[in-house]
Amino acid sequence: MKSTGVTPGTYGSSAQIPALTIDAAGRITAATNVAGGGGSATPTNVQIFTSSGTWTKPVGAKSVQVTVVGAGGGGASGRKTASGQSGAGGGAGAAGGFAMRTIDASLLGASETVTIGAIGLGGASVTTNSTNGNAGTAGGMTSFNNLVFAAGGAAAGIATTASGPAGTNTTQRAMFVGSNGGGGNNTGVGASGVSSFNAPSGGGAGGAVPTTPAASLGAPSGVAYGSFQTGGNAAGGTAGGAGGAGASVDANFPCGGSGGGGGGSSITGNAGAGGAGGSYGGGGGGGGAGFDNTGNSGAGGNGGPAIVVVTTYF
Repeated sequence: MKSTGVTPGTYGSSAQIPALTIDAAGRITAATNVAGGGGSATPTNVQIFTSSGTWTKPVGAKSVQVTVVGAGGGGASGRKTASGQSGAGGGAGAAGGFAMRTIDASLLGASETVTIGAIGLGGASVTTNSTNGNAGTAGGMTSFNNLVFAAGGAAAGIATTASGPAGTNTTQRAMFVGSNGGGGNNTGVGASGVSSFNAPSGGGAGGAVPTTPAASLGAPSGVAYGSFQTGGNAAGGTAGGAGGAGASVDANFPCGGSGGGGGGSSITGNAGAGGAGGSYGGGGGGGGAGFDNTGNSGAGGNGGPAIVVVTTYF
């Protein structure tokens, strides 16, 4: 049978659907393209923000989907400690939150403010003998006007002779709260970062120098299970080695990354730094503890950056 030459249509209401004429024998005798229903001939509009700016509403917008991933919290550096006195590894930063909301475009202004929160910075390495570690800083709030929010991850606290407090998101504002970082201890390998199913994951703690001096491994980060792109978590550092950087999603993909791995402690040289949190929103890893007159403690890792993606439908 000769082809009717029906032209394939395009996506949306301008799609061409063939109207068929069939004779008594069930044969197609004619085919005419008619417009399909729903949607629009205008392509979907996507605006991506990795720095603060202004979203402009496209003409003809019907609904807007906003996805926000908050910035990760910074890990703490480890303590630098003396022989016979324990030193804790730095705790890890917590992850940023995740939020998604679909909004009727008529409820939005012609433009809306987008705020990208700053990443949480890792605590600086300690170079002075018998000195506690430096705390990280928290990730900043990320938002689409006052309608969609994802707070940054909490920062890890000061590593002492007793412990290295982790960043914990006890009051984070988000649809899904980012997971907590791992806490450092004064006996060996610290806690791994907490995994998450819907948001970025926390970083792993740095290794300690116990009372009987010995080097310790850094702890791995948590896994961002909700992201099929990250491929797992970041490894903790070997003795004196840096923690691995957190696994990241593809650039501009609005999903959570994993936290950074913790740095390993050392009694023969400088301790390892914590790994940076992955994009987007992973918590920074904790730095390893250092040993007096031998080497510096490991710095804490920075948290992963934030992102806002605004998708308009017509």
